Amino acid sequence: MKMTRMTGVAACAVSMLMAGAVWGQIAGAIVTTEGKTLTGTIRWKAREKVYAITAGNNIEIEMPLNSVTDIQVARPKELDAAEKQVAGGNAALAIPMLEKIAADYLMMRWDREATRLLADAYLKAGENDKAIRVCENIVKLKPEEAYLGEVAPIYWQALLKAGRTTKVEEFMTKAIKSGDRLASAFALNLRGDIVLASGDTNENAKKALRDGYLRVVTLYRAEKGAQPEALYKAAKCFDKLGQTARADQMRSELKKDFAASDWARKP
Repeated sequence: MKMTRMTGVAACAVSMLMAGAVWGQIAGAIVTTEGKTLTGTIRWKAREKVYAITAGNNIEIEMPLNSVTDIQVARPKELDAAEKQVAGGNAALAIPMLEKIAADYLMMRWDREATRLLADAYLKAGENDKAIRVCENIVKLKPEEAYLGEVAPIYWQALLKAGRTTKVEEFMTKAIKSGDRLASAFALNLRGDIVLASGDTNENAKKALRDGYLRVVTLYRAEKGAQPEALYKAAKCFDKLGQTARADQMRSELKKDFAASDWARKP
């Protein structure tokens, strides 16, 4: 732990530098590995890979990443509006705000949700390279985010659209081997996508169901985050196979249990 004290002109100069050269300063608390809670204004110093928290009397305390167990900051209210814009077909309007939140909250809890939404917005705007780049801003700092957590599924989708199937398969394998059931469920959904991307045939529809979507529907029922996508895509596969009753069953379950999801609103 490193402590510095800034006063007078020096404090003002550093404050101006911070505003233009480092990530956002967010009010909140840091919980240390020693069980202490430090409250004040937090910022992530990317070059040094430390958190800096400034409390009273302009005293700044630096905490290395491996000394921090939790960052407690309030959810930015702008995320709700941005999420509605992305879901409502106005992804381009959400991009500037999501870019700001992702930068300001880098390594401070809400960067993951902002990055997921931002990558989704980029994909919907046809800017696949930017979607990959923003996901990799997170992955570079925490490599496990490439196959665990909320950023991973949208990152996989962006990589798949870029034709980087081998990389996607690598991350999917890691997700399944990790034992994390939600990560495994998302990986299985994407496995179905990869099968279908190889050709629009009945045989591929069967394989996508068998190796992907139906496994999520039947074996991962508790993973609510992955269920709506699996149900929607399973219904589409059953349509392809002419199995109308099974398709209707999937859609009925989707609308009954996940009516608020984006997948339930898709045609």
